[in-house]
Amino acid sequence: MNNDEYDNHERKKKSKSSDADELREIAAALPEIFDAINKSVPQMITGLIAAVYSPEAAGNMAAGIGKFYSGLIAEGIPEDVALDMTKKFVGALDFTKMMSMISDESKPSTKIKIRHSDDEEID
Repeated sequence: MNNDEYDNHERKKKSKSSDADELREIAAALPEIFDAINKSVPQMITGLIAAVYSPEAAGNMAAGIGKFYSGLIAEGIPEDVALDMTKKFVGALDFTKMMSMISDESKPSTKIKIRHSDDEEID
């Protein structure tokens, strides 16, 4: 084996060794990373829920809903139509319903539901 071949062989050995060492370091860090994720994600979700359902958030939401309804009336929308539109707007803001929809979408489904109206579903 000449000098160049020997040098290449040694570099490859060192490279494999350093790759293995790097993988060991990553593997050693994974439990700490997963522990941090397991602690921070529930705290983040709790914080989001608290922000949505806090008295201040409820007041802001009520003010927004009132402005939405008043704006519709001010634009000449009939009161009964404005009320229906406002109810649908509020329904779209339902955090629990949104989370349920997200959860349902993440589950595999074998059925496809087609909604023709609010009350009718076809499988």
